[in-house]
Amino acid sequence: MGAATDPREGEHQQHKTVLLVEDDVLVRISAADYLRSLGYRVIEAGATVEAGTVLSSGEAVHVVFSDIDLPGATGGLSLAIWLHANYPDIPIILTSGVRTVTPAFSEQRVVPFVPKPYDLAQVAALIAGLLGGSPSHGNERAG
Repeated sequence: MGAATDPREGEHQQHKTVLLVEDDVLVRISAADYLRSLGYRVIEAGATVEAGTVLSSGEAVHVVFSDIDLPGATGGLSLAIWLHANYPDIPIILTSGVRTVTPAFSEQRVVPFVPKPYDLAQVAALIAGLLGGSPSHGNERAG
């Protein structure tokens, strides 16, 4: 049982949509459930193609949190490049348990990187910071 939280703390997150792109179903479910518990609306995608379809559909997305290593011809880095070219106002956070964002990529594009296994509270704080708010609570890990 955790400390009581102010119900208004989740108000900033309400109506903010996170597109979560992760091919590991268990990691995706864990992260999505945690972000939903903070008041975010979460759209889940298991591959870059699904993420592109969501973004191209006109669905309101406020931030993208994507694994780098995804199935298919393109991965999270390609998604980040495409996102910056087509939706420059939508921030993206990248994660991987295998790679890191190369310095050349990060110098060209400001893309936060979170190594796996990540602390969900830190991811939520990063998302909230990109959206100009603060997360409600939590200390869980996913990877």
